Amino acid sequence: MKENFIKNEIFILTIMGAFGHNKIYINGITEENKVKFRESLKQLLMEIENKYKNSIGEKEHLNILDKIRKNIETQNKNILNGKTISFGTVQKLLNLYLKYLWCIDIICEPPHCPIDKIILNKLKDYKTSWTKMNKDDYIRAIKKINFVRGKESIAQWELREFSRR
Repeated sequence: MKENFIKNEIFILTIMGAFGHNKIYINGITEENKVKFRESLKQLLMEIENKYKNSIGEKEHLNILDKIRKNIETQNKNILNGKTISFGTVQKLLNLYLKYLWCIDIICEPPHCPIDKIILNKLKDYKTSWTKMNKDDYIRAIKKINFVRGKESIAQWELREFSRR
């Protein structure tokens, strides 16, 4: 019961982080449709969470991000702004969810971190907004993080840098 409560709170924080500064819905969407969408995302993330109980590599992580994006677009085109969701939004959604679960020892350390304005500002000359990122932009940001992180993992580096904001 306690774990379900915490996971629900984590999901709420994840949705706020991924969608809060991001116009993902069409104009005039009903609250009922938003709730249904968020519930389907919650189920999807909870299913995917099990894949991260053990360490996974970058390639598998990127494949999971692709599958999430495809799933969201296939099942929710009618409510998405522009009938699409950016890769940047999907990475923020999954990576933030994984970060929270990792920090409370539910999963292993994730291969990547949530990339947002705070992290992009740490990369200095990176110009693309996380809300508009495509997959290539995301991979470029991960490469820049790999260049600046030193001996820390990406996830460890992000925890340190994010807390210094």
